[in-house]
Amino acid sequence: MVLLISEIKDIAKRLTAAGDRKQYNSIIKLINELVIPENVTQLEEDETEKNLRFLVMSLFQIFRKLFSRGDLTLPSSKKSTLEKEQFVNWCRKVYEAFKTKLLAIISDIPFETSLGLDSLDVYLQLAELESTHFASEKGAPFFPNKTFRKLIIALWSSNMGEIEDVKSSGASENLIIVEFTEKYYTKFADIQYYFQSEFNQLLEDPAYQDLLLKNVGKWLALVNHDKHCSSVDADLEIFVPNPPQAIENESKFKSNFEKNWLSLLNGQLSLQQYKSILLILHKRIIPHFHTPTKLMDFLTDSYNLQSSNKNAGVVPILALNGLFELMKRFNLEYPNFYMKLYQIINPDLMHVKYRARFFRLMDVFLSSTHLSAHLVASFIKKLARLTLESPPSAIVTVIPFIYNLIRKHPNCMIMLHNPAFISNPFQTPDQVANLKTLKENYVDPFDVHESDPELTHALDSSLWELASLMEHYHPNVATLAKIFAQPFKKLSYNMEDFLDWNYDSLLNAESSRKLKTLPTLEFEAFTNVFDNEDGDGEASSQGNVYLPGVAW
Repeated sequence: MVLLISEIKDIAKRLTAAGDRKQYNSIIKLINELVIPENVTQLEEDETEKNLRFLVMSLFQIFRKLFSRGDLTLPSSKKSTLEKEQFVNWCRKVYEAFKTKLLAIISDIPFETSLGLDSLDVYLQLAELESTHFASEKGAPFFPNKTFRKLIIALWSSNMGEIEDVKSSGASENLIIVEFTEKYYTKFADIQYYFQSEFNQLLEDPAYQDLLLKNVGKWLALVNHDKHCSSVDADLEIFVPNPPQAIENESKFKSNFEKNWLSLLNGQLSLQQYKSILLILHKRIIPHFHTPTKLMDFLTDSYNLQSSNKNAGVVPILALNGLFELMKRFNLEYPNFYMKLYQIINPDLMHVKYRARFFRLMDVFLSSTHLSAHLVASFIKKLARLTLESPPSAIVTVIPFIYNLIRKHPNCMIMLHNPAFISNPFQTPDQVANLKTLKENYVDPFDVHESDPELTHALDSSLWELASLMEHYHPNVATLAKIFAQPFKKLSYNMEDFLDWNYDSLLNAESSRKLKTLPTLEFEAFTNVFDNEDGDGEASSQGNVYLPGVAW
Protein backbone atom coordinates (compact mmCIF):
# COMPACT_ATOMS: atom_id res chain seq x y z
CA MET A 1 0.00 0.00 0.00
CA VAL A 2 1.46 3.29 -1.16
CA LEU A 3 -1.17 5.85 -0.14
CA LEU A 4 -1.22 7.12 3.42
CA ILE A 5 -4.41 7.40 5.48
CA SER A 6 -4.23 11.17 5.19
CA GLU A 7 -4.12 10.92 1.39
CA ILE A 8 -7.08 8.51 1.36
CA LYS A 9 -9.03 10.94 3.54
CA ASP A 10 -8.28 13.81 1.18
CA ILE A 11 -9.37 11.88 -1.92
CA ALA A 12 -12.54 10.57 -0.25
CA LYS A 13 -13.42 14.05 0.96
CA ARG A 14 -13.15 15.53 -2.53
CA LEU A 15 -15.20 12.72 -4.04
CA THR A 16 -18.02 12.90 -1.53
CA ALA A 17 -18.15 16.67 -1.19
CA ALA A 18 -18.40 17.71 -4.83
CA GLY A 19 -20.24 16.42 -7.81
CA ASP A 20 -17.35 17.04 -10.15
CA ARG A 21 -17.14 13.94 -12.32
CA LYS A 22 -13.52 14.68 -13.11
CA GLN A 23 -12.69 13.61 -9.57
CA TYR A 24 -14.22 10.15 -10.11
CA ASN A 25 -11.05 8.82 -11.70
CA SER A 26 -9.54 8.92 -8.22
CA ILE A 27 -11.84 6.03 -7.26
CA ILE A 28 -9.86 3.75 -9.55
CA LYS A 29 -6.68 4.89 -7.82
CA LEU A 30 -8.13 3.90 -4.43
CA ILE A 31 -9.41 0.55 -5.71
CA ASN A 32 -6.00 -0.28 -7.14
CA GLU A 33 -4.54 0.32 -3.69
CA LEU A 34 -6.88 -2.31 -2.21
CA VAL A 35 -4.55 -5.25 -2.75
CA ILE A 36 -3.67 -8.10 -0.41
CA PRO A 37 0.13 -8.17 0.04
CA GLU A 38 1.93 -11.05 -1.68
CA ASN A 39 3.22 -12.00 1.74
CA VAL A 40 -0.12 -12.23 3.54
CA THR A 41 1.61 -12.39 6.91
CA GLN A 42 2.09 -8.63 6.56
CA LEU A 43 -1.62 -8.33 7.36
CA GLU A 44 -0.83 -9.51 10.85
CA GLU A 45 0.97 -6.22 11.31
CA ASP A 46 -1.40 -3.72 12.87
CA GLU A 47 -0.44 -0.83 10.60
CA THR A 48 -0.97 -2.68 7.31
CA GLU A 49 -4.34 -4.07 8.32
CA LYS A 50 -5.40 -0.73 9.76
CA ASN A 51 -4.66 1.08 6.48
CA LEU A 52 -6.52 -1.51 4.39
CA ARG A 53 -9.54 -1.46 6.70
CA PHE A 54 -9.63 2.34 6.46
CA LEU A 55 -9.41 2.11 2.67
CA VAL A 56 -12.33 -0.36 2.54
CA MET A 57 -14.53 1.86 4.70
CA SER A 58 -13.57 4.96 2.72
CA LEU A 59 -14.50 3.30 -0.59
CA PHE A 60 -17.78 2.18 0.93
CA GLN A 61 -18.63 5.75 1.91
CA ILE A 62 -17.75 6.92 -1.61
CA PHE A 63 -19.99 4.36 -3.31
CA ARG A 64 -22.79 5.00 -0.87
CA LYS A 65 -22.59 8.65 -1.95
CA LEU A 66 -22.67 7.58 -5.59
CA PHE A 67 -25.78 5.54 -4.90
CA SER A 68 -27.49 8.53 -3.31
CA ARG A 69 -26.57 10.75 -6.27
CA GLY A 70 -28.02 8.24 -8.70
CA ASP A 71 -24.68 7.71 -10.44
CA LEU A 72 -25.16 3.95 -10.29
CA THR A 73 -28.81 3.92 -11.32
CA LEU A 74 -29.70 3.50 -14.97
CA PRO A 75 -32.00 6.30 -16.12
CA SER A 76 -35.48 5.60 -17.42
CA SER A 77 -35.94 5.48 -21.17
CA LYS A 78 -37.56 8.94 -21.18
CA LYS A 79 -34.65 10.64 -19.41
CA SER A 80 -31.94 8.48 -20.90
CA THR A 81 -29.14 9.94 -22.98
CA LEU A 82 -26.12 8.24 -24.46
CA GLU A 83 -23.78 10.27 -22.26
CA LYS A 84 -25.75 9.44 -19.12
CA GLU A 85 -25.84 5.71 -19.91
CA GLN A 86 -22.13 5.62 -20.62
CA PHE A 87 -21.38 7.39 -17.36
CA VAL A 88 -23.59 5.06 -15.31
CA ASN A 89 -22.09 2.01 -17.00
CA TRP A 90 -18.60 3.31 -16.21
CA CYS A 91 -19.55 3.86 -12.56
CA ARG A 92 -21.02 0.38 -12.37
CA LYS A 93 -17.87 -1.11 -13.87
CA VAL A 94 -15.78 0.62 -11.19
CA TYR A 95 -18.29 -0.50 -8.56
CA GLU A 96 -18.04 -4.13 -9.70
CA ALA A 97 -14.24 -3.86 -9.46
CA PHE A 98 -14.60 -2.79 -5.83
CA LYS A 99 -16.92 -5.72 -5.06
CA THR A 100 -14.44 -8.09 -6.70
CA LYS A 101 -11.72 -6.75 -4.39
CA LEU A 102 -13.94 -7.34 -1.37
CA LEU A 103 -14.66 -10.91 -2.46
CA ALA A 104 -10.94 -11.54 -2.91
CA ILE A 105 -10.30 -10.39 0.66
CA ILE A 106 -13.08 -12.66 1.95
CA SER A 107 -11.91 -15.72 0.05
CA ASP A 108 -8.11 -15.41 -0.03
CA ILE A 109 -6.94 -14.43 3.46
CA PRO A 110 -6.06 -17.71 5.25
CA PHE A 111 -6.07 -16.50 8.86
CA GLU A 112 -8.35 -14.57 11.20
CA THR A 113 -8.37 -10.86 10.49
CA SER A 114 -10.75 -7.97 11.08
CA LEU A 115 -10.21 -6.88 7.48
CA GLY A 116 -12.15 -9.94 6.29
CA LEU A 117 -15.04 -9.27 8.67
CA ASP A 118 -15.19 -5.61 7.60
CA SER A 119 -15.23 -6.66 3.96
CA LEU A 120 -18.12 -9.04 4.62
CA ASP A 121 -20.15 -6.32 6.33
CA VAL A 122 -19.41 -3.78 3.59
CA TYR A 123 -20.32 -6.25 0.84
CA LEU A 124 -23.69 -7.02 2.39
CA GLN A 125 -24.41 -3.34 3.00
CA LEU A 126 -23.71 -2.75 -0.68
CA ALA A 127 -26.15 -5.54 -1.50
CA GLU A 128 -28.75 -3.74 0.62
CA LEU A 129 -28.15 -0.52 -1.36
CA GLU A 130 -28.46 -2.46 -4.61
CA SER A 131 -31.89 -3.75 -3.60
CA THR A 132 -33.11 -0.14 -3.51
CA HIS A 133 -31.26 1.45 -6.41
CA PHE A 134 -31.02 -1.44 -8.88
CA ALA A 135 -34.74 -2.22 -8.90
CA SER A 136 -36.60 -1.94 -12.20
CA GLU A 137 -38.37 1.13 -10.86
CA LYS A 138 -38.45 3.09 -7.65
CA GLY A 139 -40.04 1.07 -4.84
CA ALA A 140 -40.20 -2.16 -6.85
CA PRO A 141 -39.36 -5.41 -4.98
CA PHE A 142 -35.83 -6.56 -5.67
CA PHE A 143 -33.12 -8.77 -4.19
CA PRO A 144 -29.58 -8.74 -5.66
CA ASN A 145 -29.31 -12.46 -6.46
CA LYS A 146 -26.16 -12.26 -8.57
CA THR A 147 -24.30 -10.27 -5.94
CA PHE A 148 -25.40 -12.75 -3.29
CA ARG A 149 -24.35 -15.74 -5.39
CA LYS A 150 -20.80 -14.38 -5.71
CA LEU A 151 -20.67 -14.00 -1.94
CA ILE A 152 -21.60 -17.68 -1.44
CA ILE A 153 -18.74 -18.73 -3.73
CA ALA A 154 -16.31 -16.52 -1.80
CA LEU A 155 -17.51 -17.87 1.56
CA TRP A 156 -17.07 -21.45 0.41
CA SER A 157 -13.62 -20.63 -1.00
CA SER A 158 -12.48 -19.02 2.25
CA ASN A 159 -9.98 -20.69 4.55
CA MET A 160 -9.97 -17.92 7.14
CA GLY A 161 -9.12 -19.55 10.44
CA GLU A 162 -10.32 -22.85 8.96
CA ILE A 163 -10.46 -25.44 11.70
CA GLU A 164 -12.59 -28.51 11.21
CA ASP A 165 -13.52 -29.74 14.64
CA VAL A 166 -13.02 -33.42 13.96
CA LYS A 167 -13.39 -34.47 17.59
CA SER A 168 -16.82 -32.98 18.20
CA SER A 169 -19.09 -32.04 15.32
CA GLY A 170 -17.20 -31.88 12.04
CA ALA A 171 -18.57 -28.34 11.59
CA SER A 172 -16.25 -25.67 10.27
CA GLU A 173 -15.00 -22.95 12.58
CA ASN A 174 -14.16 -20.64 9.68
CA LEU A 175 -14.39 -17.13 11.11
CA ILE A 176 -16.13 -15.69 8.04
CA ILE A 177 -18.74 -18.48 7.99
CA VAL A 178 -19.41 -18.12 11.71
CA GLU A 179 -19.78 -14.33 11.35
CA PHE A 180 -22.12 -14.62 8.37
CA THR A 181 -24.24 -17.25 10.13
CA GLU A 182 -24.62 -15.45 13.44
CA LYS A 183 -24.96 -11.90 12.12
CA TYR A 184 -26.99 -12.43 8.95
CA TYR A 185 -28.22 -15.94 8.14
CA THR A 186 -29.94 -16.70 11.45
CA LYS A 187 -31.54 -13.22 11.65
CA PHE A 188 -32.97 -12.45 8.20
CA ALA A 189 -35.62 -14.48 6.36
CA ASP A 190 -34.81 -13.10 2.89
CA ILE A 191 -31.12 -13.94 3.26
CA GLN A 192 -32.04 -17.52 4.21
CA TYR A 193 -34.45 -17.88 1.33
CA TYR A 194 -32.09 -16.59 -1.36
CA PHE A 195 -29.09 -18.37 0.12
CA GLN A 196 -30.86 -21.72 -0.27
CA SER A 197 -32.08 -20.77 -3.74
CA GLU A 198 -28.68 -19.63 -5.02
CA PHE A 199 -26.86 -22.49 -3.32
CA ASN A 200 -29.14 -24.92 -5.12
CA GLN A 201 -28.35 -23.36 -8.49
CA LEU A 202 -24.62 -23.43 -7.76
CA LEU A 203 -24.86 -27.15 -6.95
CA GLU A 204 -26.24 -27.69 -10.45
CA ASP A 205 -23.29 -25.81 -11.97
CA PRO A 206 -20.39 -28.23 -12.69
CA ALA A 207 -17.90 -25.41 -12.09
CA TYR A 208 -18.87 -25.14 -8.41
CA GLN A 209 -20.19 -28.60 -7.49
CA ASP A 210 -16.85 -29.87 -6.26
CA LEU A 211 -16.22 -26.76 -4.14
CA LEU A 212 -19.60 -26.96 -2.40
CA LEU A 213 -19.68 -30.71 -1.86
CA LYS A 214 -16.21 -30.82 -0.34
CA ASN A 215 -17.02 -28.22 2.30
CA VAL A 216 -19.82 -29.93 4.21
CA GLY A 217 -18.34 -28.58 7.45
CA LYS A 218 -19.26 -25.04 6.38
CA TRP A 219 -22.79 -26.14 5.56
CA LEU A 220 -23.15 -27.70 9.02
CA ALA A 221 -21.93 -24.50 10.66
CA LEU A 222 -24.53 -22.57 8.65
CA VAL A 223 -27.69 -24.65 9.16
CA ASN A 224 -27.21 -26.27 12.58
CA HIS A 225 -29.76 -24.11 14.41
CA ASP A 226 -33.52 -23.81 14.94
CA LYS A 227 -34.05 -20.39 13.31
CA HIS A 228 -35.07 -21.43 9.80
CA CYS A 229 -37.56 -19.19 8.04
CA SER A 230 -39.91 -22.16 7.55
CA SER A 231 -40.20 -22.49 11.34
CA VAL A 232 -43.24 -20.87 12.96
CA ASP A 233 -41.24 -19.73 15.99
CA ALA A 234 -38.27 -18.33 14.06
CA ASP A 235 -39.33 -14.64 14.35
CA LEU A 236 -36.90 -13.42 11.67
CA GLU A 237 -36.36 -9.92 10.28
CA ILE A 238 -36.06 -8.71 6.67
CA PHE A 239 -32.65 -7.54 5.44
CA VAL A 240 -33.46 -5.59 2.25
CA PRO A 241 -36.03 -2.77 2.35
CA ASN A 242 -38.47 -4.27 -0.16
CA PRO A 243 -37.91 -7.97 -0.86
CA PRO A 244 -39.92 -9.96 -3.42
CA GLN A 245 -42.96 -11.82 -2.13
CA ALA A 246 -41.21 -15.07 -3.03
CA ILE A 247 -39.59 -15.16 0.41
CA GLU A 248 -43.03 -15.96 1.85
CA ASN A 249 -43.17 -19.13 -0.22
CA GLU A 250 -42.44 -21.66 2.52
CA SER A 251 -42.88 -24.58 0.14
CA LYS A 252 -40.20 -23.26 -2.21
CA PHE A 253 -37.76 -22.72 0.67
CA LYS A 254 -38.30 -26.26 1.90
CA SER A 255 -37.85 -27.61 -1.59
CA ASN A 256 -34.49 -25.83 -2.04
CA PHE A 257 -33.42 -26.75 1.49
CA GLU A 258 -34.26 -30.36 0.74
CA LYS A 259 -32.39 -30.45 -2.59
CA ASN A 260 -29.28 -28.93 -0.99
CA TRP A 261 -29.28 -31.40 1.87
CA LEU A 262 -29.77 -34.42 -0.37
CA SER A 263 -26.90 -33.32 -2.60
CA LEU A 264 -24.59 -32.84 0.37
CA LEU A 265 -25.58 -36.16 1.93
CA ASN A 266 -24.34 -37.84 -1.23
CA GLY A 267 -21.06 -35.92 -0.98
CA GLN A 268 -17.88 -36.50 0.99
CA LEU A 269 -18.84 -36.86 4.65
CA SER A 270 -16.41 -37.55 7.47
CA LEU A 271 -17.52 -39.93 10.21
CA GLN A 272 -17.95 -37.03 12.64
CA GLN A 273 -20.06 -35.10 10.14
CA TYR A 274 -22.10 -38.25 9.56
CA LYS A 275 -22.77 -38.46 13.29
CA SER A 276 -23.56 -34.75 13.61
CA ILE A 277 -26.09 -34.91 10.78
CA LEU A 278 -27.84 -37.91 12.33
CA LEU A 279 -27.96 -36.14 15.70
CA ILE A 280 -29.84 -33.14 14.30
CA LEU A 281 -31.75 -34.86 11.52
CA HIS A 282 -35.01 -35.55 13.38
CA LYS A 283 -35.21 -32.04 14.86
CA ARG A 284 -33.47 -29.63 12.47
CA ILE A 285 -33.69 -31.28 9.08
CA ILE A 286 -36.84 -33.41 8.69
CA PRO A 287 -39.28 -30.62 9.80
CA HIS A 288 -37.90 -28.33 7.07
CA PHE A 289 -38.05 -30.88 4.25
CA HIS A 290 -40.74 -30.60 1.62
CA THR A 291 -40.81 -34.40 1.28
CA PRO A 292 -39.09 -35.98 4.32
CA THR A 293 -39.53 -39.48 2.93
CA LYS A 294 -36.65 -38.73 0.54
CA LEU A 295 -34.37 -39.33 3.53
CA MET A 296 -35.43 -42.97 3.73
CA ASP A 297 -32.51 -44.29 1.74
CA PHE A 298 -29.96 -42.29 3.73
CA LEU A 299 -31.41 -43.42 7.07
CA THR A 300 -31.82 -47.06 6.14
CA ASP A 301 -28.27 -47.14 4.78
CA SER A 302 -27.06 -45.59 8.05
CA TYR A 303 -29.06 -48.10 10.07
CA ASN A 304 -27.62 -50.99 8.08
CA LEU A 305 -24.10 -49.64 8.23
CA GLN A 306 -23.07 -51.88 11.12
CA SER A 307 -23.47 -55.04 9.12
CA SER A 308 -21.19 -53.76 6.33
CA ASN A 309 -18.74 -51.54 8.23
CA LYS A 310 -17.16 -52.63 11.49
CA ASN A 311 -16.09 -49.03 12.17
CA ALA A 312 -19.67 -47.77 12.04
CA GLY A 313 -19.72 -47.38 15.81
CA VAL A 314 -22.75 -45.44 17.01
CA VAL A 315 -23.98 -44.47 13.53
CA PRO A 316 -26.85 -47.04 13.52
CA ILE A 317 -27.88 -45.86 16.99
CA LEU A 318 -28.00 -42.23 15.89
CA ALA A 319 -29.99 -43.19 12.79
CA LEU A 320 -32.77 -44.54 15.02
CA ASN A 321 -34.15 -41.07 15.83
CA GLY A 322 -34.68 -40.09 12.24
CA LEU A 323 -35.88 -43.53 11.23
CA PHE A 324 -38.42 -43.59 14.02
CA GLU A 325 -39.64 -40.12 13.03
CA LEU A 326 -40.30 -41.32 9.48
CA MET A 327 -42.00 -44.48 10.74
CA LYS A 328 -44.22 -42.56 13.14
CA ARG A 329 -45.16 -39.53 11.01
CA PHE A 330 -44.83 -40.77 7.44
CA ASN A 331 -45.68 -44.48 7.74
CA LEU A 332 -42.28 -45.74 6.66
CA GLU A 333 -42.30 -49.53 6.45
CA TYR A 334 -38.94 -50.93 7.46
CA PRO A 335 -38.64 -54.72 7.12
CA ASN A 336 -36.85 -56.60 9.88
CA PHE A 337 -36.70 -53.47 12.03
CA TYR A 338 -36.52 -55.38 15.30
CA MET A 339 -33.91 -57.75 13.95
CA LYS A 340 -31.67 -54.76 13.15
CA LEU A 341 -32.42 -53.21 16.53
CA TYR A 342 -31.47 -56.45 18.22
CA GLN A 343 -28.18 -56.59 16.31
CA ILE A 344 -27.24 -53.10 17.47
CA ILE A 345 -27.14 -54.31 21.09
CA ASN A 346 -23.53 -55.26 21.68
CA PRO A 347 -20.87 -54.73 24.38
CA ASP A 348 -19.79 -51.43 22.79
CA LEU A 349 -23.27 -50.04 23.38
CA MET A 350 -22.63 -49.92 27.12
CA HIS A 351 -19.69 -47.57 26.71
CA VAL A 352 -20.84 -45.04 24.09
CA LYS A 353 -22.00 -41.57 25.11
CA TYR A 354 -25.26 -42.00 23.18
CA ARG A 355 -26.35 -44.91 25.38
CA ALA A 356 -29.11 -42.89 27.05
CA ARG A 357 -30.53 -41.85 23.69
CA PHE A 358 -30.63 -45.49 22.57
CA PHE A 359 -32.44 -46.69 25.67
CA ARG A 360 -35.02 -43.89 25.39
CA LEU A 361 -35.84 -44.98 21.86
CA MET A 362 -35.77 -48.69 22.63
CA ASP A 363 -38.20 -48.07 25.49
CA VAL A 364 -40.63 -46.68 22.90
CA PHE A 365 -40.02 -49.47 20.40
CA LEU A 366 -40.61 -52.27 22.91
CA SER A 367 -43.61 -50.74 24.64
CA SER A 368 -46.18 -52.21 22.24
CA THR A 369 -48.22 -55.07 23.69
CA HIS A 370 -48.52 -56.60 20.22
CA LEU A 371 -44.90 -57.77 20.22
CA SER A 372 -44.32 -61.48 20.65
CA ALA A 373 -43.04 -62.77 23.99
CA HIS A 374 -40.14 -64.51 22.22
CA LEU A 375 -38.95 -61.21 20.72
CA VAL A 376 -39.15 -59.24 23.98
CA ALA A 377 -37.51 -62.09 25.91
CA SER A 378 -34.56 -61.99 23.51
CA PHE A 379 -34.01 -58.30 24.19
CA ILE A 380 -34.27 -58.87 27.94
CA LYS A 381 -31.87 -61.80 27.89
CA LYS A 382 -29.29 -60.11 25.68
CA LEU A 383 -29.27 -57.01 27.87
CA ALA A 384 -28.94 -59.14 30.98
CA ARG A 385 -26.02 -61.00 29.43
CA LEU A 386 -24.27 -57.72 28.60
CA THR A 387 -24.43 -56.62 32.24
CA LEU A 388 -21.81 -59.27 33.05
CA GLU A 389 -19.18 -57.22 31.21
CA SER A 390 -20.57 -53.69 31.56
CA PRO A 391 -19.55 -50.79 33.81
CA PRO A 392 -21.76 -50.06 36.83
CA SER A 393 -23.04 -46.85 35.25
CA ALA A 394 -24.55 -48.90 32.40
CA ILE A 395 -25.85 -51.69 34.63
CA VAL A 396 -27.95 -49.29 36.71
CA THR A 397 -29.69 -48.34 33.47
CA VAL A 398 -30.27 -51.90 32.28
CA ILE A 399 -31.74 -53.27 35.54
CA PRO A 400 -34.80 -50.95 35.74
CA PHE A 401 -35.19 -51.23 31.96
CA ILE A 402 -35.51 -55.01 32.23
CA TYR A 403 -37.90 -54.61 35.17
CA ASN A 404 -40.17 -52.34 33.11
CA LEU A 405 -40.12 -54.75 30.16
CA ILE A 406 -41.17 -57.67 32.33
CA ARG A 407 -43.98 -55.57 33.81
CA LYS A 408 -45.20 -54.59 30.33
CA HIS A 409 -44.87 -58.15 29.04
CA PRO A 410 -45.89 -60.52 31.88
CA ASN A 411 -45.35 -63.59 29.70
CA CYS A 412 -41.62 -63.00 30.16
CA MET A 413 -41.97 -63.53 33.95
CA ILE A 414 -41.25 -67.22 33.32
CA MET A 415 -37.60 -66.24 32.88
CA LEU A 416 -37.54 -65.33 36.58
CA HIS A 417 -39.92 -67.93 38.01
CA ASN A 418 -40.09 -71.07 35.95
CA PRO A 419 -42.51 -73.54 37.58
CA ALA A 420 -40.44 -76.46 36.27
CA PHE A 421 -37.53 -75.45 38.53
CA ILE A 422 -39.49 -74.56 41.66
CA SER A 423 -39.65 -77.10 44.49
CA ASN A 424 -42.47 -77.41 46.99
CA PRO A 425 -43.02 -79.46 50.15
CA PHE A 426 -45.66 -81.65 48.49
CA GLN A 427 -43.32 -83.16 45.89
CA THR A 428 -42.64 -86.90 45.96
CA PRO A 429 -39.07 -88.20 46.39
CA ASP A 430 -38.98 -89.02 42.67
CA GLN A 431 -40.05 -85.51 41.77
CA VAL A 432 -37.39 -84.06 44.06
CA ALA A 433 -34.75 -86.30 42.49
CA ASN A 434 -35.87 -85.37 38.98
CA LEU A 435 -35.75 -81.69 39.89
CA LYS A 436 -32.22 -82.09 41.26
CA THR A 437 -31.11 -83.87 38.08
CA LEU A 438 -32.77 -81.20 35.96
CA LYS A 439 -30.90 -78.42 37.78
CA GLU A 440 -27.57 -80.24 37.63
CA ASN A 441 -27.87 -80.90 33.90
CA TYR A 442 -29.22 -77.47 33.04
CA VAL A 443 -27.69 -75.82 29.99
CA ASP A 444 -28.75 -72.31 29.09
CA PRO A 445 -30.67 -72.70 25.80
CA PHE A 446 -30.18 -69.05 24.86
CA ASP A 447 -28.26 -68.70 21.59
CA VAL A 448 -26.25 -65.51 21.98
CA HIS A 449 -24.98 -65.71 18.38
CA GLU A 450 -28.43 -65.87 16.76
CA SER A 451 -29.26 -62.59 14.94
CA ASP A 452 -33.02 -63.18 14.74
CA PRO A 453 -34.63 -62.39 18.15
CA GLU A 454 -37.49 -64.78 17.38
CA LEU A 455 -35.11 -67.75 17.21
CA THR A 456 -32.81 -67.27 20.23
CA HIS A 457 -34.84 -69.51 22.63
CA ALA A 458 -34.54 -66.75 25.23
CA LEU A 459 -38.00 -67.50 26.63
CA ASP A 460 -36.83 -71.02 27.51
CA SER A 461 -33.85 -69.57 29.38
CA SER A 462 -33.54 -67.88 32.76
CA LEU A 463 -32.17 -64.56 33.95
CA TRP A 464 -29.42 -66.08 36.08
CA GLU A 465 -27.32 -63.02 35.19
CA LEU A 466 -29.51 -60.90 37.45
CA ALA A 467 -28.82 -63.27 40.36
CA SER A 468 -25.10 -62.73 39.85
CA LEU A 469 -25.63 -58.96 39.90
CA MET A 470 -27.02 -59.25 43.43
CA GLU A 471 -23.46 -60.03 44.48
CA HIS A 472 -21.91 -57.23 42.43
CA TYR A 473 -18.92 -55.40 43.90
CA HIS A 474 -20.64 -52.03 43.51
CA PRO A 475 -23.23 -51.59 46.30
CA ASN A 476 -25.61 -49.54 44.13
CA VAL A 477 -25.77 -52.30 41.53
CA ALA A 478 -26.17 -55.07 44.10
CA THR A 479 -28.97 -53.22 45.89
CA LEU A 480 -30.80 -52.40 42.68
CA ALA A 481 -30.57 -55.98 41.37
CA LYS A 482 -32.36 -57.28 44.48
CA ILE A 483 -35.66 -55.89 43.15
CA PHE A 484 -35.95 -59.13 41.19
CA ALA A 485 -35.85 -61.16 44.39
CA GLN A 486 -38.88 -59.29 45.72
CA PRO A 487 -42.57 -59.21 44.69
CA PHE A 488 -43.19 -56.97 41.68
CA LYS A 489 -45.26 -54.34 43.50
CA LYS A 490 -43.84 -51.32 41.68
CA LEU A 491 -45.66 -50.56 38.43
CA SER A 492 -42.57 -49.24 36.66
CA TYR A 493 -39.42 -47.22 37.10
CA ASN A 494 -38.95 -43.77 35.65
CA MET A 495 -36.07 -44.39 33.26
CA GLU A 496 -35.00 -40.74 33.30
CA ASP A 497 -33.75 -41.31 36.85
CA PHE A 498 -31.24 -43.88 35.60
CA LEU A 499 -30.25 -42.96 32.04
CA ASP A 500 -27.62 -40.32 32.77
CA TRP A 501 -25.64 -42.15 35.44
CA ASN A 502 -21.88 -42.28 35.05
CA TYR A 503 -18.85 -43.03 37.18
CA ASP A 504 -18.82 -39.53 38.65
CA SER A 505 -22.47 -39.61 39.70
CA LEU A 506 -22.08 -43.10 41.18
CA LEU A 507 -19.02 -42.09 43.19
CA ASN A 508 -20.66 -38.87 44.36
CA ALA A 509 -23.77 -40.75 45.44
CA GLU A 510 -21.69 -43.28 47.35
CA SER A 511 -19.47 -40.68 49.00
CA SER A 512 -22.44 -38.62 50.15
CA ARG A 513 -24.35 -41.63 51.48
CA LYS A 514 -24.84 -41.62 55.25
CA LEU A 515 -23.64 -44.83 56.85
CA LYS A 516 -25.70 -46.36 59.64
CA THR A 517 -22.64 -48.04 61.12
CA LEU A 518 -19.01 -47.19 60.47
CA PRO A 519 -16.87 -49.96 58.97
CA THR A 520 -14.38 -51.60 61.34
CA LEU A 521 -10.74 -51.40 60.28
CA GLU A 522 -7.94 -53.27 62.04
CA PHE A 523 -4.31 -53.48 61.10
CA GLU A 524 -0.84 -53.64 62.58
CA ALA A 525 1.77 -50.93 62.11
CA PHE A 526 4.97 -52.03 60.42
CA THR A 527 8.26 -50.28 59.87
CA ASN A 528 9.91 -52.50 57.27
CA VAL A 529 8.93 -55.05 54.70
CA PHE A 530 11.43 -57.70 55.74
CA ASP A 531 12.73 -58.47 59.21
CA ASN A 532 15.53 -60.61 57.92
CA GLU A 533 18.32 -58.19 57.05
CA ASP A 534 20.25 -60.93 55.27
CA GLY A 535 17.33 -61.28 52.86
CA ASP A 536 17.29 -65.11 53.03
CA GLY A 537 13.64 -65.61 52.93
CA GLU A 538 10.76 -65.17 55.28
CA ALA A 539 9.30 -61.90 56.34
CA SER A 540 8.03 -61.73 59.87
CA SER A 541 4.52 -60.76 60.74
CA GLN A 542 5.81 -57.80 62.71
CA GLY A 543 8.67 -55.45 62.53
CA ASN A 544 9.72 -53.05 59.85
CA VAL A 545 7.51 -52.19 56.88
CA TYR A 546 8.11 -49.90 53.94
CA LEU A 547 5.15 -47.60 54.65
CA PRO A 548 4.27 -47.26 58.32
CA GLY A 549 0.61 -47.47 59.24
CA VAL A 550 -0.46 -49.27 56.06
CA ALA A 551 -2.17 -52.65 56.25
CA TRP A 552 -0.61 -55.28 53.94
